[in-house]
This record gives sequence, structure tokens and C-alpha cells, in this order.
Amino acid sequence: MKLLVEINNLSTCRIREDFFIRTIKETLKHSGYDFLRAKNVSLSLALVKPEEIKKLNKKYRQKNSVTDVLSFAEYKNRSALEKVGEKEVFLGELVLCYNDIKEYAQIYKEDVRQELARVVSHGLLHLLGFSHGARMFSLQKIVADKIAGPAAK
Repeated sequence: MKLLVEINNLSTCRIREDFFIRTIKETLKHSGYDFLRAKNVSLSLALVKPEEIKKLNKKYRQKNSVTDVLSFAEYKNRSALEKVGEKEVFLGELVLCYNDIKEYAQIYKEDVRQELARVVSHGLLHLLGFSHGARMFSLQKIVADKIAGPAAK
């Protein structure tokens, strides 16, 4: 699989781009979506300020609040993604609010890199068609532990 990730960092996040790419690769590896191996997979990742994600959250989810991640998937579900005949597959866009992720990590006394890896993985799993549930949460924890080390709890 060839992976192309366009990253737009409009936030205060100083974590290197390779952290995001490693997190995305690890999530794809554990997703069970082996059919993507023969594809050129791309996605967009934007890190934005709280006021920007709040606007997007209100517009697209009718929630007037800041959130950690928004996922804008190109495909409705796994079945639709599997039917893509082209070699090039654009999964969609992830929009992250680093300030919200960092604040959450501080409140719950977690490592910010652990939380960031969990959130990136979570968003990507939504792009792949996963819904909230035990399998999704288990996968994002596996990825975050692999990328940033086990959470201290």
C-alpha cells in the first residue's frame, strides 16, 4: 500500500508529521482492511484551533461546542470502500483540535501523545466505516499503545 497524507497544521501542535503517518499506518494495519494493500490510499488531516472546529461541529453535527476530532468520510461504509475499482482511494478528511486533545490529556493525567494517537486512530476508523463499539475502541487503544506507549492508569 502506498500512503499519502496531506497534513495542514494550523494549530499550536509541535508534534512531527511522521507521528501522524505512523499512527495512520498502524491503524490501517490493525483494521483488517487487507483489500487496501493493493491500493494507493490518501487522506487529509488538518489540525485547527478551537474556534474553527467549533464552527465545523455546529455546521455538520449541529453541536455548538469544541470537539477533539471530526471525520469526513468519502465512503459510507466498508462495503462501499471494498467496491472501489480504482487503484487510487481517497478515504476522506480528519479535522483535529490539538488544544482540545491536549486539555483532555491534562484533565485525565494522560500523555498528550497517547491521547493524540488514540484520537487520530479513532477518526481514521470512522473514515473506514467503523462505528463506536468495543472493536473500534480496542483497535484505537492497541494503536495508541504501539505508537506512544501504554497509557499510565
